[in-house]
Amino acid sequence: MSDHSSHLKNLSDLNPKKLEIIEFVISNCQGKPLELILPDLMAAASRLSEQGLSFTNEEISVIMDSLKETMSPEEQQRIDMIRPLIM
Repeated sequence: MSDHSSHLKNLSDLNPKKLEIIEFVISNCQGKPLELILPDLMAAASRLSEQGLSFTNEEISVIMDSLKETMSPEEQQRIDMIRPLIM
């Protein structure tokens, strides 16, 4: 599994609940196809919403960049194409 901590260092003053959910999404979704990642990402956003929080564009980028590290070039290209739709 890839070390995603370098991506998380880019986020300043991260809410501990957000950090926990971001780390969970990254570890749970690495190696999955994009079709399975999107529902997990939506579920994580919903969990945050229940707590009155939401992902920032920067946080979504960190998640996507971390997940791309274990994807094939084709999957990386697909995620880059949908990134504007989810940010």
